[in-house]
Amino acid sequence: MARRHFEESNHTEAYALYRPTYPQSVYDAILKYCHQSSGLGETELELAVDVGCGSGQSTLPLGKYFKKVIGLDVSPEQIKYAPTNIRNMSFQVGPSEDLSFLKNDTVDLITVAQALHWMDLDKFYSEVERTLKPGGVFVAYGYGKNILDIQEADALQNELYDVTLNDYWDPKVHHTDDHYARFNLPFPGWTRDDSHMIYKDMTVDDYIGYLSSWSGWQKFLKKNPDTNVLSHLKTTLNTIYDETLIEPKSIPGHKVIRVKWPVFMLMGTKPR
Repeated sequence: MARRHFEESNHTEAYALYRPTYPQSVYDAILKYCHQSSGLGETELELAVDVGCGSGQSTLPLGKYFKKVIGLDVSPEQIKYAPTNIRNMSFQVGPSEDLSFLKNDTVDLITVAQALHWMDLDKFYSEVERTLKPGGVFVAYGYGKNILDIQEADALQNELYDVTLNDYWDPKVHHTDDHYARFNLPFPGWTRDDSHMIYKDMTVDDYIGYLSSWSGWQKFLKKNPDTNVLSHLKTTLNTIYDETLIEPKSIPGHKVIRVKWPVFMLMGTKPR
């Protein structure tokens, strides 16, 4: 069964506030693949299901293209942060390996963003194959380790990730480090798309908030509740990111870190 990560309230809040969102190009690629695979027009896509949806960052963009969208996550805390006011969108709690609320051959698209590595793939893939329509699409995607725009700062965040937190990462996390290179989809002829990138300008405070959302950091914090690692890193980053180094300033009045994440996408179609 999918592991229950990101559930404590402070962790969930940090996840919702600071995790990056995917660029429009990712959803354009998903929609293009759906149209090519299904042969359906832009107004004919009925149902999309976003599994492991968290608080809905990857679910929301699908609402523009599908008549109905369902977000599913194993964590009640994550679902509490999902939006409740979108007419064609609903969210529910449940394990990814049990899609029994869906009938056979009824779903146009199933997506999993940054969560496939937590799942029991045999059970989940069985449900994907059961519920997708013939010609329906399954897309698993995510992002790898972030890269900072100043080499000295990038080295510090790599030290945090690879050294300080080395013993606190669940081994499954490293599947995102290698961009799901060891994963296969359950359908023949599936394809990869590694052409996308997330770019985000963040204040130092917000970047530290993002680091606090890492599951490895949360485990480290439980063992080291009095740690000053992030506060020390914040001070150092404020020194490195002198305001005069960043022009133009996208966030006026703040020191700005320019962050990027490489995106990986695995896309497959259920045979007709």
